[in-house]
Amino acid sequence: MISKRIFSTMLSALVITCSISNYNTYEKTGTLAAEAEDTSVNTGTCGDSATYSLDDAGNLTISGNGAISDYVDGKTPFANSALIKKVIIEEGITHIGNYAFSSCHDIQSIELPESLTSIGEYVFENCTSLTSIIIPDSVTSIGQYAFSGTAVKSVVIPESVVTLDTNSLFMGCKKLESVVLPQSVTVIYSNAFNDCVMLKEVDIPDSVTAIQNDAFSGTMFTSLFIPSGVTMINGNALRGSKIDTIYGFKDSAAETFAKKNGLDFIESEERAWKRTDILPVAGVYKLECDVDVKSYITISGMLDLDLNGHTVKIPEIICNSTSNVIIRDSDQQKKGTIICTADSNLITSYNKLTIYGGNFYGYDKKTVCATVRINDGSFDYYGGEIIGYYSHALSLRTKDGIINIMGGRLKASSAENGKTNVYSVWLADTFAGTLNISDGEMHSDIGAAVSGSPSDCIVNISGGKIISDKDYGLKCLKNGTVNLSGNICIKGDKGGIYVPNGKSVNITGAITGADVSVYAEASGILTNGLGKYISDSTLKRYLPYIKSNGTISVNDDGELIIDVPAVTSTTSVSGSATSTTTTTSLTSTNTTTTTNSTTTTTKETTATTTTNTTSTSNNTNSTTKNTSTTTAIGSTTTATSTITNTAQSTTTTTAPVKPVTYTLGDVNNDKQINAVDASSVLAYYAMISTNQDGGYDEEQKLAADVNHDGLINAVDASNILSYYAYVSTTKEDIMSMEEYMKKN
Repeated sequence: MISKRIFSTMLSALVITCSISNYNTYEKTGTLAAEAEDTSVNTGTCGDSATYSLDDAGNLTISGNGAISDYVDGKTPFANSALIKKVIIEEGITHIGNYAFSSCHDIQSIELPESLTSIGEYVFENCTSLTSIIIPDSVTSIGQYAFSGTAVKSVVIPESVVTLDTNSLFMGCKKLESVVLPQSVTVIYSNAFNDCVMLKEVDIPDSVTAIQNDAFSGTMFTSLFIPSGVTMINGNALRGSKIDTIYGFKDSAAETFAKKNGLDFIESEERAWKRTDILPVAGVYKLECDVDVKSYITISGMLDLDLNGHTVKIPEIICNSTSNVIIRDSDQQKKGTIICTADSNLITSYNKLTIYGGNFYGYDKKTVCATVRINDGSFDYYGGEIIGYYSHALSLRTKDGIINIMGGRLKASSAENGKTNVYSVWLADTFAGTLNISDGEMHSDIGAAVSGSPSDCIVNISGGKIISDKDYGLKCLKNGTVNLSGNICIKGDKGGIYVPNGKSVNITGAITGADVSVYAEASGILTNGLGKYISDSTLKRYLPYIKSNGTISVNDDGELIIDVPAVTSTTSVSGSATSTTTTTSLTSTNTTTTTNSTTTTTKETTATTTTNTTSTSNNTNSTTKNTSTTTAIGSTTTATSTITNTAQSTTTTTAPVKPVTYTLGDVNNDKQINAVDASSVLAYYAMISTNQDGGYDEEQKLAADVNHDGLINAVDASNILSYYAYVSTTKEDIMSMEEYMKKN
């Protein structure tokens, strides 16, 4: 029989045991303390494909693949977990289960792998010695209470995290001083920062729409900025905090909340952006630092960004169909810059884009993308500089949007890569909107400044400068309408305005100034409406100053008309002798004389001023030598062919061909004469030797025939290689290819 005293003692022990058991169910500390007594197990499994090892110094290493198990049945996945001081999770682990390290009080640091994608609920809850943690960019989701009760001082949650449950996320983090939340956060849930007594401020992302009760209870900072996107603020959101001032936008939920709760409200127009790894996607911001973004960002709302003289490096900024993006630079030295770091467009817009200032640089390596590309919507450009290297500065593709260029500079800089189809403004085949140019500069060093192949569009030009160093300023489109008025400056090496056959430009207002030249494909009317704005007598005074490839006059309606001289081609045949001379220059004189010759070969000449002379007497083969120089566009065309001993003579008239310039030996026009040019000549020679088209245009043919013998063959390639060797080794002043051939 058991005595009452013994029974009473046993009952007391049973009550104590049950009490401890129940305590362990809700507070894991008791179990951990018990486990601390068992030091026999130092390795084990902590997931289906994950293992761990714990050394005597308290270093826990987890390896394997997949997930770390949840805290189950009052136990962590790790034996002797109370001894853990440092956690090292190796590559391969993708998920940390719920409560996995909960209440491991001695953990001081933890290393997370780049393979990690998710952190479960309560994972580091009550790790009271954990002072720092770095979350890798691979993580996409974090559960509630994940960091509550830790001793972390600073936490940055990367932009890769798209699912973040802020419920009690940092509750009780009494040493937390700063926290950075990703732009994906939409709700600040209850107790998110409750009792964070050392927290100095919270930067609420513009993506947040709601703030719930006790979100900032117990905090000590005194002011809070609430973005305009926040539409719901719980009445107890600031309960127990020291916040007495709300910053926000007029007529916003922030202003309403402040007035209702007796708080001071200060209207704010702008916020400081201090993050170096990401750009804001909504709101009004002024950069306080340089920013280096590793991946593209998408803007879906309103963003007003002041570069403030800082530099942003980013692969691409995508402005989607609901965005309204404004970019400016308040820096007095205008140093604010955005640089494309990948083979993509720097800015792609589908709605509304406005640029007031800043420098925008496209990808400086090989690319087919534009610096700024307007796929849809509208674009207003007031100032700054937009530069394209391997592609266009501005590419327009919108079907019905309005593009306003009112200042700034658009430049296609392709001299280093030699691409001729790069333009400062490109009108794509899908562009059917309206382009208004009233100011600013559009400049291309090789290709046309403004060009394209749209199905239909309207181009209104009333100001600004449109200039090309090597091509046309404005290459008028076969489709679409061009309207001119105001002060016009359109210039190019080949001509200011290229007018296709049958097209004319509309004059829709008074011409207050003009610095322009014209190149027309054929004779015809150049203007439509000019007579409405300027008298015939006034216009005639200016005719001598208008540069063109023909004779410009005024018709009875007061419109400019152009007479483009026909080019004469003469063919002579006498027995087995054939001689052909084709002249396409603006000012040229050609003379061919043939006597008792069997074969005469004459090379086409396309230079601006050309003199060709062939004289043959009792020769089996004769070759014509060409001398080419360049003069300005606008000279009167004279073509003369003299044929001797002609049995048959045929004369035909063809359209004029544009003036040609070239550098002898530089076949690919890359400003260098080297083995590449020689190889190109050999390839051309091989093709024409098998009756194929070698693919050279007239400029390339002239450049390739370095010995001026009318043939392009291996001899020319050899001469180019010899010149290249001379250039590579000489220490003297380098002579031109022309001079080199004369001396050699």
